[in-house]
Amino acid sequence: MKWRLLHTLLVGLVLAGIVHIVIIFLIPKYGTRDAWAFLSSRTDQFSFTRLDNNRSGNAIAETDPFFAYGICRFDLSENGVIIQGQKSSTYWSASVFNDSGTVLYSLNDRTAIDNLPYMVIVSPVQSLELREIQPAELETSVVIEANTRRGYVIIRVLEPDSSYRDASQKFLGGISCRPYEPQPDLPPQDAASEADSTGEDGKSK
Repeated sequence: MKWRLLHTLLVGLVLAGIVHIVIIFLIPKYGTRDAWAFLSSRTDQFSFTRLDNNRSGNAIAETDPFFAYGICRFDLSENGVIIQGQKSSTYWSASVFNDSGTVLYSLNDRTAIDNLPYMVIVSPVQSLELREIQPAELETSVVIEANTRRGYVIIRVLEPDSSYRDASQKFLGGISCRPYEPQPDLPPQDAASEADSTGEDGKSK
């Protein structure tokens, strides 16, 4: 009788442990789905949106009260995405996520080119096209190959107190997010010839 009771207790403990582990693994999965749904209902694709920390809910799992945040959602089905901004005198960082909430790439003011939030995000197929076209952005921006169809970029800038607010809001307000269609980087002579062959109305002469 005692052995049967002990066996029952052990089985119960094992089952409880399995259920606990399953719940732990499910929490991040459903949490990131909620974050994507939350952001989708409040932000437009290919548009940089500043986030209010007090109203962000669970959209960002670990918000730091000493930073101001902005987000750009993208879909690489047809085009890449290009994000551009101005320099900041304070620290900033950017992270690229897929729609499951997994970080694909991150950079900051120290690792970016010329301290600029200037990046191009493309799919693997679009990355091959970039190598063929060789656009000017390859030399001036951080090109990120993202193995995902849709995702988002979160950019944060240091704002430890109200004295930083004007600078941080100006920095976030100056960031653009738009679809990216690469153009070949023409030599000056070829570029001038192309300009001469085009009228002021944008039509060929």
